[in-house]
Amino acid sequence: MDEPGAFPGHDWEAVFSSRRRHECHERGLVLDALGIPNAIIDGPVRAAVLLVPRARADDARRELAHWEAENARPASPAPPFRPVDSGAAFAAGYVLVLLAVFYGQVTDWQGIDFVAAGGLDGAAVRAGEWWRVVTALTLHGDAGHLIANLVFGVFFGVYAGQYLGSGTAALLTLVAAAAGNGLDALLLPPSHRAIGASTAVFACLGLAATWVWLTQTRRALGWARRYAPLVGAGMLLAYVGTGDENTDVVAHLTGFAGGVVVALWAGRRGAPGAGRPALQPTLGAVAVAVVALAWVLAFASAPRSFG
Repeated sequence: MDEPGAFPGHDWEAVFSSRRRHECHERGLVLDALGIPNAIIDGPVRAAVLLVPRARADDARRELAHWEAENARPASPAPPFRPVDSGAAFAAGYVLVLLAVFYGQVTDWQGIDFVAAGGLDGAAVRAGEWWRVVTALTLHGDAGHLIANLVFGVFFGVYAGQYLGSGTAALLTLVAAAAGNGLDALLLPPSHRAIGASTAVFACLGLAATWVWLTQTRRALGWARRYAPLVGAGMLLAYVGTGDENTDVVAHLTGFAGGVVVALWAGRRGAPGAGRPALQPTLGAVAVAVVALAWVLAFASAPRSFG
């Protein structure tokens, strides 16, 4: 945008005026992009006036009319949300697995020390006992620890299951949480020990929030609506994921990051079975089978103490 005096010999003509000066600036930028000289001056009644050389006035009006028509088009509405399923199957499977392992843990089933056999152990993971990144997700310090992870896990699991399908959400959450535990074991000293499903809880949160952002809100009109799922998930992570000195904050962060990365990968490559209800039981069974295999390997290497 220029001053009228920058183009001597031109007769100037008004093509737009508004009491909101920024509207003249917006149109001036459009004309700048098209190479049409323009200037803004103060007009009557505190209005701003957009001027162009008289010889280009028709061109300017035509281009501005096209620009205004484009900007007046309503955004195409997002398709209505239709859940893949209720998410109840994911929640039920999650609860049953955690309760079954906790029962074996507190009763020393088959004389096995479950925490020694399956807890996250930095040195053991480095030595090749990869199954611990899975088995540790199913162990808990006490009933209170278990109940907290059951409550949050069911809440986030239902949410993820509705958007991805229970089986898809369960399998991707397991992958993300196992990756989070693996990274936690590598980042912290070999002496690091940890148990708990909270890594999976935050992996599920990161997975669900990122998937909703990818598939449901990208066409939202305002940035606040577009990024609301990610902002909300980050706030939950900050509020719930930090605690006392016994809280493994690194595992919460790596679990959440794992969920985000897995969702981004799935969004790019296509989540296995996402949106396909018929595949959900199979994918859920695969997730349970991976957990079972991890525990079989843990049992095979665990010392037994009867009596």
